[in-house]
Amino acid sequence: MRKLIIALSLAFVSFGIVGCGDFLDTMPDNRTQIDNLDKVKALLVSAYPYRFYASTLEPRCDGYTDLGATVSGSQPGINLSFQYTNYRWEEHTSIEGADDNEAYWTACYKAIAAANHALAALDEMGNPKGSEAYRAEALLCRAYAHFCLLTIHADFFDEANRATKLGIPYVTEPEDEVYKHYDRGTVASTLEKVKADLAEGMAHIGTGADHDQPKFHFSGASARAFAVRVALFERDYPTVISLVSQQIPQPSVLVGLQNASGPLVNADGTPVRIPHPNQDVAFLYCGANFYNWDNYRNIAGGSQGIGLSFTDPKSPHVLLSCEPYSLLHRITYSNAFTRYNYSEKAIGAVMGDNATGYGWNLPAYGFSSANSPSYVPKMYEDFKSDDDVTGQPHVRLSLFRQEELILARAEAYAMTGEYDKAIYDLTMYVQNRVGAQITACYLSRDKVVNYYAESLSMPGNYLMNSFNAGRFTTDPSTYEGQLQRSLMLMVLDTRRTEFLYEGMRWFDILRWNIPVEHRMITGETSTLTPDDDRRVVQLPRNAELSGLQMNPYDHIPNPWN
Repeated sequence: MRKLIIALSLAFVSFGIVGCGDFLDTMPDNRTQIDNLDKVKALLVSAYPYRFYASTLEPRCDGYTDLGATVSGSQPGINLSFQYTNYRWEEHTSIEGADDNEAYWTACYKAIAAANHALAALDEMGNPKGSEAYRAEALLCRAYAHFCLLTIHADFFDEANRATKLGIPYVTEPEDEVYKHYDRGTVASTLEKVKADLAEGMAHIGTGADHDQPKFHFSGASARAFAVRVALFERDYPTVISLVSQQIPQPSVLVGLQNASGPLVNADGTPVRIPHPNQDVAFLYCGANFYNWDNYRNIAGGSQGIGLSFTDPKSPHVLLSCEPYSLLHRITYSNAFTRYNYSEKAIGAVMGDNATGYGWNLPAYGFSSANSPSYVPKMYEDFKSDDDVTGQPHVRLSLFRQEELILARAEAYAMTGEYDKAIYDLTMYVQNRVGAQITACYLSRDKVVNYYAESLSMPGNYLMNSFNAGRFTTDPSTYEGQLQRSLMLMVLDTRRTEFLYEGMRWFDILRWNIPVEHRMITGETSTLTPDDDRRVVQLPRNAELSGLQMNPYDHIPNPWN
């Protein structure tokens, strides 16, 4: 059966109404009837993927390295072969565990199937009063799972060719056939369906008196964050600014900075100003709703305590939380558990200083071996025991956070020429991420330009390469051109720090055509250039066996050698 049908045809969704095994073994028209809102609510718990994409995407990123033998001496370790595959940007040829791309593909389509069954049940009940929020949540869940697969398994970021590039099957009906043909459509057609579901879901989410679970279910805030991510990936910067500003206020009370000689002024004559730390509503909002590492550095429980705190669904910076089954916490902790991880150099760059002149205050933990990188405790493993002997690791993490919103708006401001507004947003973010006094830690036009001057002058800087030609309307030889590009570098560096271990760096690599070089411990190297087909993760083999066209891997300019 598995070899004949796509994963979602197998996904006869399990949920709290009946036992998992019984439900999977029952054909659709024999299942327990979903005939009231409580059952719909229970079903929607299954409309969120129970796997996470970071295990597939993070090893593909820049800074990852082959550290050699693990503590156990495995090369690369039989239970972690998917890391080897992802590190080499190669196709998964078999099922390699709970964290490979097939597991995530299947989990997404199971979530989609749950959403579709919920929508169908609501229709059959005549969409009774109080059902609006459940319909909205189902639509948002359906859009989210499809969008994740679209950005991973399709050439989404080739913006000029979305109308011809292969998309992914967008499933909108409950499965009532065991054998069914699915068409991938195009990236453009898939994206339009995502946006239609997203818009309808956003219009009604948050209504309904009994739908008050904002951190494990979509809420108005997390739906908006999802919409921001879609708009950012589309480079729809005005929409990004509009949506984020509905959540995070725009600075309006500014204070000019001075030194002994008088007011500080940038090289282009503009004054150096920051949001007023005691009076500006945006500054106060960020201080109250962002995660400040300094406040939790000495929390009880060490790294586990910090991870528990950072992912706490009650924390105001968390907008949507999840607990997928995953080994992600273990394989990112250190090379004691995995052969592939960030190099010391990469970790140093991520956790080093920034344009303010101060370093990030991220707490780092690690092992003492010579080539062991540090680990930032941004997730928490909840090992759920089946009995006294067995169990499964679940990782608690955030799908959307407040910090993502302000960094998206900073990018939008930088790319639309509102440079000071970008600096204000970055300043508010940084001041919750460095251990320095507010009066000393600030950003200015000159600080950003001077900090990135050397990087921009280096041959091969990715913002200057031909693949990003046309992205900027400013002349790189001018102060404004340097400022705009420097701000984008700071946004991307800051996003890399914020989303370390979460897979989001991969999307920035695709969005901004960043080349990536990986080296094996044996000396083999390969460079993933912006025109390399391996940038699109291949569909899992069960999809091909069900008749879907695979992604072409015809152009690999720098194979392993």
